[in-house]
Amino acid sequence: MNDDNPKPFADFVSGIVWLLLAIGVVAMSLRMDRLEHLQVSVYSAPGLLTGLLGIGVAIMGAILILRSVRAGALQHIEFPRFNFREQWRLLTGGALCLIFAGWVVGSGVPFWLAAALFIAVFVFVFQFEDRRNNGTLPRGALIAAIYGLICGAAIQYVFQELFLVRLP
Repeated sequence: MNDDNPKPFADFVSGIVWLLLAIGVVAMSLRMDRLEHLQVSVYSAPGLLTGLLGIGVAIMGAILILRSVRAGALQHIEFPRFNFREQWRLLTGGALCLIFAGWVVGSGVPFWLAAALFIAVFVFVFQFEDRRNNGTLPRGALIAAIYGLICGAAIQYVFQELFLVRLP
């Protein structure tokens, strides 16, 4: 097996993660209000599509698990070594997303502003090293701020005006 192909154990772990995520999605979609008091059709009830997608992801996760077990995932378990220098993007992106979610929920900040700041910081952080090496940090900050404002306004418009979703 060459290094371009995923290892069976990696597929096994990925399959478990996808299966657990799908179970959570299905469980939450079943808890959604069916809007029976508004006589909403069962085919347009909230959570129907989400639940079906969750079932599909669960099936694909189970297939991935079975395929990896057949390929010997449980015979040759290899735990990858974690190297912070190689994984900083993953950790930083995850931290920024958690900060954004925690900040937006209950903070009272308008969603468009929170989204604009999140996107601007995200773009700036992940372009920082290249911008610093090229001597274009101020330009990078300006571009990140412009992207953030445009995206924040676009997200607000699309969700509130087109999808009729009330944002915090």
